[in-house]
Amino acid sequence: MNSTFLVLFLIVTCTSTVVSLIFLYLTSQHNYVTVVPANQDRDFPAKISTSTNQSRPINVTSKPRHPLILYWGLPWGAAGYTPADGTMIDDCYVTNDRQKLSQSDIVVFHYTVINKRFIPWKLYRTADQVFVWWSAENPAILKHAGVDLSLYDGGFFNWTWTYRLDADVYRGYGYRGKVIDAIAKGTKAIDDVIKKKRKLAVWFVSKCGATRGAQKRLGYSQKLVEAGLDLERIGKCFNNQHLMPKGSKNFRETLRQYKFYMAFENSINCTDYVTEKFWFNALKNDAVPVVWGTPKRDLLRVAPPDSFIHVEDFSTPDLLAKYLNFLNRNQTEYRKYFRWREDESITDEKMISMIKEKYPDVKPLERPPSICEKFLANRGRKSIESLNKEFILSNPKECYELATNHKGA
Repeated sequence: MNSTFLVLFLIVTCTSTVVSLIFLYLTSQHNYVTVVPANQDRDFPAKISTSTNQSRPINVTSKPRHPLILYWGLPWGAAGYTPADGTMIDDCYVTNDRQKLSQSDIVVFHYTVINKRFIPWKLYRTADQVFVWWSAENPAILKHAGVDLSLYDGGFFNWTWTYRLDADVYRGYGYRGKVIDAIAKGTKAIDDVIKKKRKLAVWFVSKCGATRGAQKRLGYSQKLVEAGLDLERIGKCFNNQHLMPKGSKNFRETLRQYKFYMAFENSINCTDYVTEKFWFNALKNDAVPVVWGTPKRDLLRVAPPDSFIHVEDFSTPDLLAKYLNFLNRNQTEYRKYFRWREDESITDEKMISMIKEKYPDVKPLERPPSICEKFLANRGRKSIESLNKEFILSNPKECYELATNHKGA
């Protein structure tokens, strides 16, 4: 009896030892922190939550079959800037729940949700994950906001996701291929557009003086007015913000009465910086954009052909004002700026061919891949040694200069 008991004891002891050794081995192979501390939100604005729990839930028991994109917090602490949980971007799922960090393939950080409290990074991370820096703001605005990109020196981020065409993933304010899907096309459509025109030019603006560009564009607009252009300037900068159209529908109907919209950016010569002023306020609302601030060479790469007027083509504001007044009197010449959408069968491919033919030295942007498509292409990984050099200092100095004695944005 004692001999049998001894044999059983030895079997149990050996089995326990083997299990312990296996556990220790597996633990040594996966030595990352896998749970985000519950009190981590204290480092973010109060409105940011760790989970939206919307739409189709992600399976939390195993790594999803599709790549998972984690949005690390809500930009500016406000809802509406990130897709809901369970949304699919191409073949990838989206989550806003930081508890799924260990399952995520792509982790997106808007510039407002990452700060020095997280550097050095002590949470979960593997070499296969892609950390993405996301911003739609130009360098001057980031500088005005006190954003210190040097915090991430040494390879914290793998990709940039911005409006720049040389970003790892392009996230511009617009693209010619999407514009043609959002507007009416054809000769009759243009007839209807022109029939609605009652006024000459308008500019809605409320950012008055934080950047050098914001100050200079105000001065340029004043010279246009002095040169005889009937330009309505509306917003905080002119103490008449009460005249701003209220509501989306009213805003669009108001814009469509004007022949021209002043798409004046708050920066000077920031690479590829083309905002909603051009895409939404002007093109999508049937006004011809008059562009200041964005380099013309950059705009030619993304805009529909012959769809805009650029101040670079005029040596003085007086000459630009005279040209706009000429177009106001000459409907045939004005209509030429809508030629790109008179063809009902127009496609992005056709527009690219038109641009190449007219501007042989310009390389038009073709349909940019999504962040999911970029990941699935598996073109290798990279680390960004200096986000400041890549995104800020790669621009002309005037792009990121702040105005002197500015009072605010």
